[in-house]
Amino acid sequence: MNEKRMLRLLSQVDEAYILEASPCRSQRTGLQRRRTIRRAVVIAAAILLLAITTALAIGVRFDFAAWISGALPDPEPAYIQEQLEEGQWVSLNGGQVAVIVPESPVRLLLSSDGGETWRETVITESRDMFFLGAYQEDMQYQGGYVGFNGQDGYLVLTSGISMNHQALRIFLTADGGETWREIGTPYDQHISVLTGAGFASQEVGFISYRYFEDAGPDIWRTTDGGETWSRLEIELPEEYQGGHFTPLSPSFDGLDGVYPIEILAGDETERIICLYSRDGGLTWSFSPDQAAE
Repeated sequence: MNEKRMLRLLSQVDEAYILEASPCRSQRTGLQRRRTIRRAVVIAAAILLLAITTALAIGVRFDFAAWISGALPDPEPAYIQEQLEEGQWVSLNGGQVAVIVPESPVRLLLSSDGGETWRETVITESRDMFFLGAYQEDMQYQGGYVGFNGQDGYLVLTSGISMNHQALRIFLTADGGETWREIGTPYDQHISVLTGAGFASQEVGFISYRYFEDAGPDIWRTTDGGETWSRLEIELPEEYQGGHFTPLSPSFDGLDGVYPIEILAGDETERIICLYSRDGGLTWSFSPDQAAE
């Protein structure tokens, strides 16, 4: 897949696939605002991917378009955009850009100026992993979530899925991605399929799971940097009860957080509801006006 092919695919992305979290951020400004955000995301993604394929070919000899074609099982425009929406593989936060390269060990390509210049960091500890009762050398990860909130960043790597089983590893950085450290995960307490991840700080982070044993939302949280994990208890308003809930990836801007959750109703219709936080993920509310100040 060359640069022109990538640009053409992204230009065909249906608006229905654009950034499921954006309705959370734009509920107060109406449909026109949502459409503006959606179009902007498509354009930004297209420019970003095109810039990466050209700039990195010279800088670090990495062809992002070829990687997309080989690493993603179905490189259709909707699928590529869906991966971006969920925070998988690529993170865009203002001028901060992070791209996961799923090699062994995993590499991250980082930019702090919107893709003008790039630097590379290698997660050396990611090469090997104890997985499914055996020591796996040259581990090949099948998914990844990455994001930054200022200088604090997170990287969540996931294995493939088998019988609702998916392993994960979590790495954090406090210096903009220069160095990374691995922390504990909820894996020993809870095994299911990941649907999102996000960290508000070095201490507070979230792992989202697909509903399985109950209707969900199945969210696990740490408030001590991965030392301990527990399920986030959410009191659902009456109008939301009776559906099945799939939490996605939370995003944070300073202390402000948005947590999109997909509802599958009994009539098979889908919608997105949103949790809001004003204190870095410590408390959440379904109303942005009621979130703790």
